[in-house]
Amino acid sequence: MLITFLNVNAQTKEIEKRVNDIYNHVFTEMVEHWSDSNNRPTSCYFDSLYFSKELLLLDNMIGDLENLLQEPIIHDSDHWICAQDWCKDLSGKVISVEMINENKATVVVNIHNCENDYKQILTVVYERNNWFIDDMYNNKMRKDILYWLDYYKEESILN
Repeated sequence: MLITFLNVNAQTKEIEKRVNDIYNHVFTEMVEHWSDSNNRPTSCYFDSLYFSKELLLLDNMIGDLENLLQEPIIHDSDHWICAQDWCKDLSGKVISVEMINENKATVVVNIHNCENDYKQILTVVYERNNWFIDDMYNNKMRKDILYWLDYYKEESILN
């Protein structure tokens, strides 16, 4: 029993470090390129680095649909910052990590942006020898994507 507790504790610390590193990278890049919108990395760039394979595939599918319809479906704000706009005070810090099983956890991140704090709840999964984000927006991004893909498939807009 003690070994299991130690393993879980080590995993939660590893996940906390990984998610803090992810948000530090994303927000540092955004702030660094604050005034240079031509060289500012896009959400898609960060998604490709830090999303699980499955979430990245789903996110790309909904992005393609948004391009086809020429309107946002779920990408009407930046999912990394939980808002449409951001300020130079942008930061993120893990508040808690809860293991679901040995390869999946829920992570609560405090996003500080424009003098406000937002809680972002993530699901992370272990794949490709690291932890990757498998769901965002209080664990409903995936559900929303699947809903809209099904909806537009029924409407015969998707094959």
